[in-house]
Amino acid sequence: MTFATTVLQLAAIGWGVMCGAMIYEHVAVIPQWARRPPESLAMWTGEHRLKAERFWMSIHPLLLVLLGVALGTGWADGTRRDGLFVVLGGYAVVIAATAAWFVPELMRLTRDPSAPIPPPEWRQRARRWEVLSLVRGALILGLAWVLIGIVRAA
Repeated sequence: MTFATTVLQLAAIGWGVMCGAMIYEHVAVIPQWARRPPESLAMWTGEHRLKAERFWMSIHPLLLVLLGVALGTGWADGTRRDGLFVVLGGYAVVIAATAAWFVPELMRLTRDPSAPIPPPEWRQRARRWEVLSLVRGALILGLAWVLIGIVRAA
């Protein structure tokens, strides 16, 4: 097994960890905070609040480095290179959307349960965030299949 293949496999494992965390959040975390805001937002406040950002702020740079190294070390293989460009391009779209809208909207919704937002609007915004995050998640899972295909061809 070559170094290029090992890095590619590590990137796929990291992607799998990210997918697992995303699925967990959509099954266990998001339905709880989105259920009845502002009351259901207690998990995001206080001394013992949920700090999911620690995980997400660690996994994304790690994945970008692994995917970048996999691209660089596997450059000579045109199929691998093209597949990794698809994965990196899709991932760039996901990260841009996350930085531009998902994180700021999540912060607006969760950081101040006493904000003067009428409860129906709060619930509508939470539901929109959840639905759009499912779309984002579907893209991430689709890219996982592309990455798995690249690993299988390696």
